[in-house]
Amino acid sequence: MNQLKLASIILFVFILSSCATKVEKVVTAPITKVEKPSKELVLSNAELSLQRAEEQWQRNGDINQRNQLLLEAAQDFQTGEQCVRSDIIVANIEPFLTKPFQKQYATLLKAECSLIEHYASGNSVELLKTPIDTMISWLSTINEPAFTNRKEVLIAHVAALHQRWDLASSVLAQQLNADSPLNNAPEHNLWEWFLKSSKQNKQTLANQNGLMQAYYSLANIIEDEALNDVSRQQAIAFWQERHPSHPLSVELPVDIQRYMEQNITKVEKIAVLLPLSGRVQAQGDAIKQGIMSAFFYRLQDIQQNNPGAPIPQLTFIDTGSDSTRFKSDEINAESLGQYDVIIGPLLRDHVNMIKDLRLPESMFVYLNRTNNQDRGEIEETGVAKVYFALAPEDEAIQLANLMHSKQVETPILISNDSSISRRMIDAFNQQWLALNSVGTDDPFAATRLPKIVTFTDNKSLRIGITDALDVLQSQQRISQMSRLSSEVVHSVTRNRRDVDAFVVFAQPQEVELLNPIIEASISLFTEDTLPVFATSYSYQHQLNKNSIRDLRNLVFVDMPFLMPEQRRQALAKEVDSIWNNPPSTFLRLFAFGFDAFQFSEQMQQLAFFSHTELSGMSGKLSVNADREVVRQLPSALIAEEEITQTNAL
Repeated sequence: MNQLKLASIILFVFILSSCATKVEKVVTAPITKVEKPSKELVLSNAELSLQRAEEQWQRNGDINQRNQLLLEAAQDFQTGEQCVRSDIIVANIEPFLTKPFQKQYATLLKAECSLIEHYASGNSVELLKTPIDTMISWLSTINEPAFTNRKEVLIAHVAALHQRWDLASSVLAQQLNADSPLNNAPEHNLWEWFLKSSKQNKQTLANQNGLMQAYYSLANIIEDEALNDVSRQQAIAFWQERHPSHPLSVELPVDIQRYMEQNITKVEKIAVLLPLSGRVQAQGDAIKQGIMSAFFYRLQDIQQNNPGAPIPQLTFIDTGSDSTRFKSDEINAESLGQYDVIIGPLLRDHVNMIKDLRLPESMFVYLNRTNNQDRGEIEETGVAKVYFALAPEDEAIQLANLMHSKQVETPILISNDSSISRRMIDAFNQQWLALNSVGTDDPFAATRLPKIVTFTDNKSLRIGITDALDVLQSQQRISQMSRLSSEVVHSVTRNRRDVDAFVVFAQPQEVELLNPIIEASISLFTEDTLPVFATSYSYQHQLNKNSIRDLRNLVFVDMPFLMPEQRRQALAKEVDSIWNNPPSTFLRLFAFGFDAFQFSEQMQQLAFFSHTELSGMSGKLSVNADREVVRQLPSALIAEEEITQTNAL
């Protein structure tokens, strides 16, 4: 979606929200739960409505009466959690609805079921089957007073899907008692959106609505970085005592429940498990340097700002590089059980071996992911265990999302056929297919997968690109015409015009050769510049003027520590000086280690409250439902003479 379209949709959402009741300063009573009929009774009523509709239609041929009964049946099927049947009824009668009330009722049911089915699927917002702008166009037709409250609940959810948290929480705060199928747990939806709202909006809502004052005070407890976890647990318990009848106190949100169930102790001893010998020693050493740097920065902060704060003990233990065993005899359940936090190990097999030790009291920042991560582990052990990894697949998925948001439709993928490249292509294609299959029932959706060019040397690269662009076919046609004509044929080869971007999964030195080949393969008849997208695998920060020239129009994602802005900061200059301008691979591992230590200090808060983030050197870090650390990376564009951090082409 381009910026103009996005702006227009956001404006539309605000226009829709203007039909909502204006926010006034009120004191809201606790939500009253109304006893609803059983699912079986509701579905039985739906079947009866279908029968009555058929009988009435056969008896008097009154289409309006028939449609009303069918809409009632659709409503009951929706209430009975059978939106598929509700959608079928609406789809069949929509063309025959003439009364405005019935038209709006059908649209309301359709919009509500669309969101209900989306939430049930568990898909991300990018995979929303009904586009948000389509949903907004539906809502704009609804103006019946009888549907006002349900429409406003829909507006709140659409705004939330658009990440308009201020609007979503403001509207839903007035509709907590609305009879809407999306209001199964409105106070918990409101809590989730309220947490993501701006500080100003939180304060405004708290001033306007008595119920929201308690939300505001609870949010402050969770987000207060000055509190340690022991103090935060105590503050939450005190909040419950002060608000015994508040909906959130009666039934704490899941994240707070899990947080309160932790057996939290002070962090006094930290163990770092890394391969400090063997084939991956270089990687382990780079991560170790990052962890030590973060530790010394922490000591400096304590000395300057909080001299009385406890200083944790940091111990490094060598795991070795043999994936079948640990090098150090210290790595056992008894020895590791004395540590409050364990950072590592790095190798995937080592992570599985540590998990098998089942250390119940230790918090873990694993430095890799495994194939058998237990999503329920957090509930069983009561302590935070998170998986922090520099996974290339994550970058490929983020690249697919970025390109889709920029309305790229027909990219060509270029791969050096390495194992890393193949992993990224698989992840990119899976996400690309999912993004471009949304809202369609096309059984041939797989045909939309981008064409892949694989190369092993410069010659195969040039041939692959010209073939993918149909330049070879153009050259063949020219040769054929030259043979058939007795005159001299003046010609210029043409390329196919539907390609709008390239995605490269190759090493930096290979990408520098690739860009000029692409430029040479583009027809002279077009002034369009085709961008080339890449991950950090294809970028190294030490570029000279010639490299920048060869890489112009390259859009890449990488961690903040490799971006020009952080390269100019004191820590980056210090690292460059100490390690004699190290390569990008060292810097990425250094930043990874630095953030791993920072994460260990804020792990409880980040692991249990998904809206909290750590702005780290390796990305903006948060934790998903699978306890994986998600890195949101900035993107940058290499222009004629400089690298510009940007999210635009």
